[in-house]
Amino acid sequence: MPGTDRRYFALSAQQVDPLSWFIGPFVPLTAVGLTLLWGAPMVAITWGIARMPWLQIVALLLCVASPLLVHFATRPLQRPIGWGIGAIALGTAALGVMTSAVGYSGTDFALELWWAPIALGLTVLSLGPYLSGRALVIVGGTATILSTAVALALVGPADAWGPVATAVVIAAPATLALASMVTFSYTVVSTMLPLLESPSRLLVAGREVRDEAAEHVERVTLAKLTARAVPFIEGLADSGIVTPESRALAGQIARRLRDDLVTQGSASWLDSIAEQSRLVVVDPHRLARRMSNPQRTALRGLLTAVLDTPGTDAGSLMVELRKAPDGVTAVAVSLDIALPEGRRIMHLAPYYLTLTTAVEDLEVGRHGISFRMTPPEARA
Repeated sequence: MPGTDRRYFALSAQQVDPLSWFIGPFVPLTAVGLTLLWGAPMVAITWGIARMPWLQIVALLLCVASPLLVHFATRPLQRPIGWGIGAIALGTAALGVMTSAVGYSGTDFALELWWAPIALGLTVLSLGPYLSGRALVIVGGTATILSTAVALALVGPADAWGPVATAVVIAAPATLALASMVTFSYTVVSTMLPLLESPSRLLVAGREVRDEAAEHVERVTLAKLTARAVPFIEGLADSGIVTPESRALAGQIARRLRDDLVTQGSASWLDSIAEQSRLVVVDPHRLARRMSNPQRTALRGLLTAVLDTPGTDAGSLMVELRKAPDGVTAVAVSLDIALPEGRRIMHLAPYYLTLTTAVEDLEVGRHGISFRMTPPEARA
């Protein structure tokens, strides 16, 4: 497609819109239920026809294990799955199809009663929200072609439909599921990605949050600085006399103000936030200064949301910034939080979503998150 962003096929629906997938585990569980609902009765009906009927039970267990693996791999706060999990899941389902074909080989078997190809299609559906379109095409296409070829060699000769029609019937469920999931993934990613990267969304909303936080920090800093100097100046104005003692005191106040201003000038915006909350910042190389405005806004929003989350031990919240060998900034946020997993996801999901628009390699764990940030000058 002319003008198509390559990322539309390289990202999954879950990666660009994690907020919509808080019920995601029900997708593979539904595939598990449908596989059992369709496969178990068909195994029972064809039990007397199969040459080795016990192989159908083994095949059914393999086909059920595939979406079940996807379910456990995509639990909330798990890192996004990749090609490896997709290949294992689809490979297990394809092995189930081939095992079932071995059990039906050489028998008078009605192809329309075969449940295994539909189970492979359900496994493809269970992976749809979690794998990119490119990964679905490569991994899913390989599993479909391999299982179809082996099944056609085993079941085809005994079937009256002919080799072409038999191959179409075997491959149809997985092919249709593959086409629908690739279309679904492309539609979600191509719709959401431009919205998430919209300059108005990042800059207009970000400016309001940034200005409010900066104004609060400036007010606190100004109050600290003037608290020392104003009383002395007012006293000097009232007396109208400059004594050696007042000169010495003025020098001390001037040195103290200079030290405070130097300290304030060397502190980053993240250090300023830490002064107002029980937040530990580890930033030996002052990498927070190199963050872009969208990155600061997204990280500040997440930290504020974490501190406002019920059950959070604010004293355990730590932000660590380290310089990676490739020049980007690696960031880790760790904390202890007692809120149940489901409520924690719903509370913080919008901030995770915003953060994905400004950082790379975002990973969410049970006790913190980590990501990488490219400096603005490196993006140019």
